[in-house]
Amino acid sequence: MSDQYTMTIGLNVLRHLGMGLYSNTPAVLSEVVANSWDADATQVIINIDTDRDEITIEDNGTGMTTQDINDKYLMVGYQKRKKEPHFTAKGRAIMGRKGIGKLSVFSIARVVELHTIKNSKKSGFIMRLDEIEQRIESEDTTEYHPTPISPDEINLTQGTRIILKDLKRDTSRTEDFLRRRLARRFSIMEREYDFEVIVNGTPISAKDRDYYDKIEFMWYLGEESEKYASKCDKSLRKKVKLNNEIVVNGEKHKVEGWIATIDEQKNIDEQYNTIVVFARGKLIQEDILKDLKEGGIYSKYLIGEIDADFMDDDNKIDIVTSDRQRVKEDDPRYEVLKKFIRTSLKEIQNSWTNFRREVGTKRAIENPIIKEWYEGLKGDNKKYAERLFGKIESLNLPDKEAKKELYKASILAFEKLVLKDNLSMLERFEDEKDFELLSKVFNGIDELEAVQYYQIVKGRLEVIREFAKIVDTKSKEKVIQKHLFDHLWLLHPSWERASTNQRMEETITKEFADVDAGLTEEEKKGRVDIRYKTAANKHIIIELKKYEVKVETLQLLAQIDKYRRALEKCLNTKFPNQPKLIEIICVLGSAPEPIDDEERNVERLKTANARYITYDTLIQESLASYDEYLKKEKEISRLIDIIEKL
Repeated sequence: MSDQYTMTIGLNVLRHLGMGLYSNTPAVLSEVVANSWDADATQVIINIDTDRDEITIEDNGTGMTTQDINDKYLMVGYQKRKKEPHFTAKGRAIMGRKGIGKLSVFSIARVVELHTIKNSKKSGFIMRLDEIEQRIESEDTTEYHPTPISPDEINLTQGTRIILKDLKRDTSRTEDFLRRRLARRFSIMEREYDFEVIVNGTPISAKDRDYYDKIEFMWYLGEESEKYASKCDKSLRKKVKLNNEIVVNGEKHKVEGWIATIDEQKNIDEQYNTIVVFARGKLIQEDILKDLKEGGIYSKYLIGEIDADFMDDDNKIDIVTSDRQRVKEDDPRYEVLKKFIRTSLKEIQNSWTNFRREVGTKRAIENPIIKEWYEGLKGDNKKYAERLFGKIESLNLPDKEAKKELYKASILAFEKLVLKDNLSMLERFEDEKDFELLSKVFNGIDELEAVQYYQIVKGRLEVIREFAKIVDTKSKEKVIQKHLFDHLWLLHPSWERASTNQRMEETITKEFADVDAGLTEEEKKGRVDIRYKTAANKHIIIELKKYEVKVETLQLLAQIDKYRRALEKCLNTKFPNQPKLIEIICVLGSAPEPIDDEERNVERLKTANARYITYDTLIQESLASYDEYLKKEKEISRLIDIIEKL
């Protein structure tokens, strides 16, 4: 037998079929590992050498003769299942099918070196991508001859070694990434299959899939629940058996594997929120879940592995696409599998809701403060609280602090619903969008107050208590200045919060500074502060005069008119799409002069969309407005205590 190696296929077809089909290193190496499985190897050793920019894959399989290399390995498109037995000598179902996976290595390497031994005879060759591309560009495009390697240079005693050189991809992060992805691309890397893959000296195990220890509930297909459940360690709380019989064109088949939900959504990113499909132990569909278009919050927690060998029947058309990473979606077999999985998911969805409620309650009352509140509930309120716990524990919250804040708001919301006798509204929440901070349960109440009911009450009470302590005029000025601009509700109940555009505020503040520059010294001395805010679709100018300063109405109108014109100028020239409604409030130590013409003073200010309020009136009205809260404080002290402890 000649040592001449010949790749017998049109090279343009070669490029189309192999070198451009694979997009990532794990997908490429999966094809090499699959070849080792078909060669009855029990061990595959992968070494990633970042210094030399090489990846070596070596197995202890049957190896190849020179004739095997020419007739099978270098025969692109070699139909293994048509020309060889469907099972190996060890009884393994053959994974290879189209004979193009071997070319995938050119997706990540420019030089491929192969060493092999069979029947004590060594063979080897080197293929270079640039040489192949040159052959493609030449007129003779029927054959490519790899460079032979002398048997003396091959130090194998068994199996096959493939060395990938001059890599196209960075290998600095490849080891952990490759270990995890390979673990997820095969279901036969288990002791029972006598097949081990070792990456840089460490065998790949079920742990490398990096999700078993996060699985909370598992639904398994078939009888062997422990085969999967035993890998979950202590994280698994429940396991449920599902039907695993599927009928395709009147033929019954068994589907194995499992579908599970992760304990917390933060433990599963979008990349691994998938249900993969295996056939003959190798991945054929990276994610069937995306094709099912499942809704509901439970679907964000799903992960699974389905073994469906009927999808890769030797006697039927190949269902897998050329890149061997997904199936042909219009194939009837895939349609049947999707219907089967969809039915299973409906059963899972119903169970998951109840399971999460049970687990959510257990998790919630691990906090002694929440437990105290929960145990103080009566009758059906406890049942609704359990549903609330289950939904909160289902949310994708960034950290413990966020969960704590949500519990605070939710407990307050719950108490509000108790008063309204409307706890059944909790049943309507299906996902995060509906459930977000319980904002929908407070119809007719400002969103901020609805969601943070207690926090607002507490904050306002603190401000009011500050006012109540005021004795001297200097303190009044300071306290009002400190609180007023950030608590516009002191001036009008509907002005809950400012919503000023930062750029607009900076521009208008600059215009106000220009006005200030033109004020007389007396005018400057008579003022504490002037600010601009927006609320309730209005532009608001607030001026604080010193407590002891006496101001005439006409003088006040002249001063505020300067700021109005500055604001109108900005709105007209730089923010033309903004609403033009302007209101001006002056906070004074006493009513403007002449004091004996109060009604006329008020009317004059009103014509300019302005009004005044004195420091003392502001404090008195605040105390009066929140007197009801002050009276009820003792009634809600238990709830306040719980929120404070949280």
